[in-house]
Amino acid sequence: MSMARCTKSSILLLLIVMISGCNLPDNPTTPPYVPTGTFTLTPVLPTPVPPTGTPLLVPTATATDTATATDTATATATPTPVLVFQSGTITCPILLYHRIAEPPLPGSLDARYYNPPADFEWQMQALKDWGYTTIPISLLVDAIMKGAPLPSRPVVISFDDGYESVYENAYPIMQAKGFTGVMYLIVDAVGSQGYMDVGQIQEMTGNGWEIGSHSMTHPHLPTVHDQINYEAGQSKGRLATEIGVSVETFAYPYGEIDPFVVSKVAEYGYFAAVGLGTRFVHSPGTLYYLSRIEVRNGTDLAAFATLLPWSGQP
Repeated sequence: MSMARCTKSSILLLLIVMISGCNLPDNPTTPPYVPTGTFTLTPVLPTPVPPTGTPLLVPTATATDTATATDTATATATPTPVLVFQSGTITCPILLYHRIAEPPLPGSLDARYYNPPADFEWQMQALKDWGYTTIPISLLVDAIMKGAPLPSRPVVISFDDGYESVYENAYPIMQAKGFTGVMYLIVDAVGSQGYMDVGQIQEMTGNGWEIGSHSMTHPHLPTVHDQINYEAGQSKGRLATEIGVSVETFAYPYGEIDPFVVSKVAEYGYFAAVGLGTRFVHSPGTLYYLSRIEVRNGTDLAAFATLLPWSGQP
């Protein structure tokens, strides 16, 4: 991808979104950071429309719609997706996960960030049954900026922090279904206890996965402007050197931004950046804050369907 994409006009079209997450409690004792500055333009995004002839399913919960509803998402033969050239405004959910493991004690602050492997497997099977095809984040960025062939129901599956449970549990489940994802890595954590090491990450990137930076140490970036080069700039180069692949996108820790942080992320050569939110429609105006939808622990089948633009038979 050309470095020309990282233009000042892209930054000026930034969608400023502030949603707490990524290891923050639901009810923090202090209000979430609210960015201030001159970047106030918020594009109005259109309501996504499903492919012609495909009704949008509004699911209703039933007694069988539980987090263990494996039988509901049974394996079906999936035809090769038909690619259609798309550009500009793109409908493509970006799902966000953290740990694919059994949660700690119920009620703990971190429980929401754990998705048991059995739950994750039926969620991936549901995506497959509903006709979704995983695409790399780089392809989504290409489609937004210059156009690219996309499947009719694209989805990006992302994982924050770089926990080893992604390699142990998510990776084999997704491999079995022909899916790939993107890992946003805390660079200083790579190889430490509970996190993936370089060899594991290289194995996954060798099988079609992508990586992005989630900063060097996962700080609240708007409060550490003097460290932005280390956290966003140097983390990009270090990841590329250690893993041996290009690093083109950045994930803001806690989803927190301000105009300075965003301008530096673009300046350091990232082609796009991801945050938090509920939208699944993306455009050039949201390139440096692509919305990602968190899939929390305890999400049942009906709730999972409401996170997506299309569900039911393709």
